[in-house]
Amino acid sequence: MSYILSQLFGFVAFLISLTAYHKDKKKKILSTMIFSNLLNFMHYLLLGATSGCITKVIAIIRDIFVIEKKKYPLLNKKVFLYLFVFIYVLSAILTYQNLSFILPLCAALIYLVAIWYGEELRIKQMAFFTQIIWLFYHISITSIVGMIASMLSILSTYIAYQKERRFQ
Repeated sequence: MSYILSQLFGFVAFLISLTAYHKDKKKKILSTMIFSNLLNFMHYLLLGATSGCITKVIAIIRDIFVIEKKKYPLLNKKVFLYLFVFIYVLSAILTYQNLSFILPLCAALIYLVAIWYGEELRIKQMAFFTQIIWLFYHISITSIVGMIASMLSILSTYIAYQKERRFQ
């Protein structure tokens, strides 16, 4: 029953995330991803996928922080970026069981730098690459919905990136 429920959470998270990269503003992208990450947290929690679960908790905090740092210049200091990198690396060390547990860390670090410094086009471009990494993670934890969601997210993010690139 928990596997079916996990797949349901993953599916709803996927549907929400599909819309994120078609949004035109960084804040809208991140706000949508916060909700998607919350549902993905439940997805990974029910699967017992510790690495993915912790990565999503940090992602929620990270996305809120990045939204808020635009309002408060003090939060733009590099020390906060380094703090998030440290937290991600520490979480990977604490949850390490095999090489596949490093995949969420790689995806999270790439995405962190993209949202920290990048604008919408860069975020969409890096999200495309991180979705490929998440696909391999979903394969390793046997999340059927995660695999399908990653493949469709790769396609959707690529379309969103190409669409925005044409208009620049």
